[in-house]
Amino acid sequence: MMVPKTPLMLAGAALALFGAATSAQSQSGKVFARYNKPLKSLTLDLGTGTISRGPKVTNRKGNTVTDFDNNDLGGFVGVDTGDGFCLWIDPAIKGTNLGRTAGPENNSDLMSSIIFAYCSSKLTPGSSGPGGSMALHFYEGYTVFGGAPTTSVAHFTLTGLPGNSASSSFFGGFGCFFIRVNFNELLCFADGPIGYGWTFLDKGYPTANPLSSVLAGTWPFLSCTVSCSASILEYDLQGMTDALDEYCPTTSLKATFTFGTTSGSFTSMSMAIEEVVDQTASVTTCAGSPPNPDVLTTTLPVVGSNWTASVKTGLTRTKTGSWTLFAGTLPLGKPAGILLTQFPKCPNTPSGAVVGNFGTSKGGRRLLCNIDCLSPTSCANIPIGAAKGSSSSCVIALPKRIALVCFSFCAQADVFGTVTAGASGGGNHRLSTSVNGVIGTNFP
Repeated sequence: MMVPKTPLMLAGAALALFGAATSAQSQSGKVFARYNKPLKSLTLDLGTGTISRGPKVTNRKGNTVTDFDNNDLGGFVGVDTGDGFCLWIDPAIKGTNLGRTAGPENNSDLMSSIIFAYCSSKLTPGSSGPGGSMALHFYEGYTVFGGAPTTSVAHFTLTGLPGNSASSSFFGGFGCFFIRVNFNELLCFADGPIGYGWTFLDKGYPTANPLSSVLAGTWPFLSCTVSCSASILEYDLQGMTDALDEYCPTTSLKATFTFGTTSGSFTSMSMAIEEVVDQTASVTTCAGSPPNPDVLTTTLPVVGSNWTASVKTGLTRTKTGSWTLFAGTLPLGKPAGILLTQFPKCPNTPSGAVVGNFGTSKGGRRLLCNIDCLSPTSCANIPIGAAKGSSSSCVIALPKRIALVCFSFCAQADVFGTVTAGASGGGNHRLSTSVNGVIGTNFP
């Protein structure tokens, strides 16, 4: 059954609600319908563009928490004029730790994935169809009725999504899916008032109903706010009520509306936001025993920030040298380390592998991390002065990726340069002290 929208008075303001549209160029044509079939599950990896059917286990280091959850599906779906003409925005409050998100407080504000339900009448890509498409939008500071200053956080255009077994429209057959979208990069999304939006990009297949090719071919599943049996315009613990802001065209607020019926409070779009769990970055050092004279220090490793590694020499070289940073995953033989007589086949040169000579019974031969001497980091061949106490630094930008969060690592530098004659002399390579760290979402 297709039900047109009804007039609404909200917070003392009259909301202009218009009848169903007959032209996508002039008015919108929002309608809703019941849907009581099971939803299929999908996973989309934005990094690769791969869509997997059914639940999928991901190889991710960091843990996630649901910081916003509006996936209490009400058994209804809703649609508006398609072809990119109309946009719905749903106001809410993220990070309340109440209701469906009750639990330990999480302050990372790094969005890692979203989960929502959608339906599409477009012929599915597996049957040579275009599949469903929509644009999703996320805003900070958004409140109902729009118009207030907001901060745009992210916009995604999703295309080629699984749809229907045949080309159809909102008034014919369509398939509905729960989809998890995993982001390639973590996105900063502050707690507090937010808005999430849906632009209706495609159009349905023409049928006898004149609205079939006016309304979108892909649309959101609707969710209950307070509960599926709540009264109209009650607010839930996530600051939500059953009202959506409608922009038609997408740059102009046309109305704030509700489908408000005796069937329940469901004028809200399905959406859950997952964030990476807070992880405080940490770094410790290990010098070896006896200690390696050249000292490696680093700043705290936090995703989305610059990580700086610095070397300070504890030996005098015959001339300006250089150092290269290597990273591993496992400390070796702490606290003493493993004694080496040479740095094997490292580094590679145009003429082949070169064996680094540590000299005989000299300091700086303690291997403290399971580094691969043929796999340096981007901090390679960093110049450093000949005098004892010389120092230099290198910066590595850590991407905002969930795979890095909670990642434990160790690092050690190979300092190249012939050490002057004397008790510590001989050889042209020395290993620095090591650092051991955990990449986090925040500084202590």
